This record gives sequence, structure tokens and C-alpha cells, in this order.
Amino acid sequence: MRENMLMKFKTVSQNNLQLLVMGLAVTLLGGLLFYFILHKPLTAAAEDYARQAAAHTQEITAVTNFQNAHLQMKEYRAELKKREQRVGQYLPEHMGQGEFMLYLERLALHNQMELQMVSPQKNISAEDNQCLPIKIRIAGRYFGLLKFLQGLQDGERLAVVKNLSIVSKGDTLESDMLIHIYAVPAK
Repeated sequence: MRENMLMKFKTVSQNNLQLLVMGLAVTLLGGLLFYFILHKPLTAAAEDYARQAAAHTQEITAVTNFQNAHLQMKEYRAELKKREQRVGQYLPEHMGQGEFMLYLERLALHNQMELQMVSPQKNISAEDNQCLPIKIRIAGRYFGLLKFLQGLQDGERLAVVKNLSIVSKGDTLESDMLIHIYAVPAK
């Protein structure tokens, strides 16, 4: 009887072992199918939705910031008008050569510089603007020259320094430069 029971147990054990192996194989196959058929595509879709949500959030933030910046249309129009006036001063309709040369002279005196030469060149006309090159020679100390150039940059007119040469003569600097000023004629 004992041998019968051992035989039955071995037979049942082999059947159970086969069932166990098959169960494990089905479980692994089911897990792989779940991962590749459901989990991976859903994760990719979730990441895509998150990217789209971030882009839309940035767009909404930009629109909200714009709306908040322009809540008061009256104030916005006043600011816009001030900007247009500054552009009008920066790029006037007429060249205003005399006014600019007077500005150069005042700027030089204010910065303890000596304006030695001012020589307007031939006017250059382009499609939508005019340019007047002006050669100047200025002498003075280093910091005065820096302040003069800063004054040109911060001035009311668009003045572009094209050529700049500086020569040291003792304790003073002599600088030759070509400055272009611009005007946009009315159409």
C-alpha cells in the first residue's frame, strides 16, 4: 500500500509540476502581453498628453500675462503713444543736421571734451530712410570720451558710430569717428 501511495504521489506530483510550469508560462506570457499591449502604449499616451498640457499651459499663461498687462486700454494707448513719440524722436522725418551738431557740441562740453572737427558727408538715401554720415574729431580724457560715447548711445537720435580710431597724445586722447544719423521721411 505504501508503494501505491508513492506511485500516486509521483504521478500527481508530475501532473502538478506540469500544471505549475504551464501556470508560470501563462502568467509570464500574460504579463508580457499586458506590458506590450496595454502598459507601454498607455504610458506613451500619458506622456504625450502631459507634453500637450504643458504647451497649452504656457500658451494660456502667455495670453493671461498679455491680458493682465493690457487691462487698462486707456493706459495701454497712452504708453503706445509715448513709444511712438520716442521713435519719432529717434528717427525723425527730417535730418535735423544743425540740431544734431548742436547736440554734439553740448555733449562734448558737458563731458569736458574738445570738439575739434565736425564734417558732414554726402547724404545717403535708401528705400525707406536717409543717412547722414558725419566725421568728427574730439579730444579729451578717457572717462570724458566714455561719457561722450554713452551720451551718443543714450541720446534722442539714432546715432551709429561706424569708424572709431583713438590716438593717445600725452594725457589726452584724440578720437576720430564717423557717425551715421538717420531720418525716415514721411510718405
